[in-house]
Amino acid sequence: MRGRLRDLGHVRRRSGFVGARENPARFADVYVEYHEQVLRYFARRTLDPETAFDLMAETFAELFAHIDEFRGTTEDSGRAWMWTVARHQLYRWRERGVVEKRSLERLGIPIATLGPAEYERIEDLADLQRVRPQLADALDRLGAEQRTALTLRVVEHRGYDEIARACGASEEVVRARVSRGLRQLAKSLAEDEPTEPQELLA
Repeated sequence: MRGRLRDLGHVRRRSGFVGARENPARFADVYVEYHEQVLRYFARRTLDPETAFDLMAETFAELFAHIDEFRGTTEDSGRAWMWTVARHQLYRWRERGVVEKRSLERLGIPIATLGPAEYERIEDLADLQRVRPQLADALDRLGAEQRTALTLRVVEHRGYDEIARACGASEEVVRARVSRGLRQLAKSLAEDEPTEPQELLA
């Protein structure tokens, strides 16, 4: 029994980032464990589902590409490395306004395009309710079409199909208007965002 417990302990110690360094094929387990936390982090800071998804994918692509350079010995050190890479991706996106996309196919993880359900789930992760107090000033700086779409989506919680009918535009156009408005809102909130580790994990 003690031997089995020692074996199980060895498995636990070799899981996560440490295990993935020794066997890169196991990096998919790291992705499964942490991708939603990282997606939430980007969703709350970009307020744009497509950008958040792309930054999340790019973060894990970067981690995987350099897993052999990871020198930590604990899962805590692995998470700290992960958040460092995530912050760097966010900084680069804010500075350059682009995401340098790389494929995660090497992990055997399909990166699908965002459908309506995925789009709304990422919006939920962004917790748009928390930014409602800042919306008034931000809305005043938007164009009329973006302001209408964002008000209906974030303030009145209407679905994209309903907003499309109200605006006399397609759902695709409405989503684009909301996304642009949210990106501008995200920029106005960026200066006040906390960056402590506990906030990253929230």
